[in-house]
Amino acid sequence: MKHKQIIPTVLLIILVALTIAPVWAQENEACQQAQVAYLADKTGASCQEIINLHGTGVGYGQMMKSAVIASASDQNWQDLLAVHQSGVGWGQISRAYNLAGRYSSLGLSGADLLALRETGMGWGQIVQAQAIASADLGLSFDQAVAMMQSGQGWGEIRNELGLPPGPPPWAGQGNGQSNGLGNNAGEETSDPDQSESEEPGNGNGRGNGNGPGNGQGNNGRNGPPPWAGQGNDEDNDGE
Repeated sequence: MKHKQIIPTVLLIILVALTIAPVWAQENEACQQAQVAYLADKTGASCQEIINLHGTGVGYGQMMKSAVIASASDQNWQDLLAVHQSGVGWGQISRAYNLAGRYSSLGLSGADLLALRETGMGWGQIVQAQAIASADLGLSFDQAVAMMQSGQGWGEIRNELGLPPGPPPWAGQGNGQSNGLGNNAGEETSDPDQSESEEPGNGNGRGNGNGPGNGQGNNGRNGPPPWAGQGNDEDNDGE
């Protein structure tokens, strides 16, 4: 009787082994490619999933960029990849999610900031609006955005709020601003990744005038993007 019970169990084990073995073999073969194995480790996907995605036309370099930005911003890498595939450059994506994380208390997502960017706001203005809304001045982010869009300088905002003389809330944060409030974003090139890194700038502002300045930093052009040195981009898809 016991032998009759053991036989079905053994057959089931053999059947499962025969089913799983090819999958294991396929995954092991897929992971033989160093770049695929590296991306699998970076993204948490299987090697075969990486290869399948690459087969749809997605370059390994694109996967790497989405994975690096995702790891720095606690996002899903495939969601970021989808944003890029919708036509948004990696520089824009990196900056938006970086700033959303920096001012996380405002409850804004990278998608929210990208939507603002689409309205014509410069990254410098967005940073300034975030800093004002985070500075406990009694202003919401939407109110700060409206002030930036109307072209108000820090001196005007300070007087409107009845604040004593002092630096703007974003002073000393390394955002590439000039010494005063600037109303225009830094210069950009046609290549989004040449003009935009994960930071708004390195402090080389173009402020002019007494008191509030009138310019921004160099839009983060100095310094490598966050995915620099993260493996070979054999697909030449580093857009």
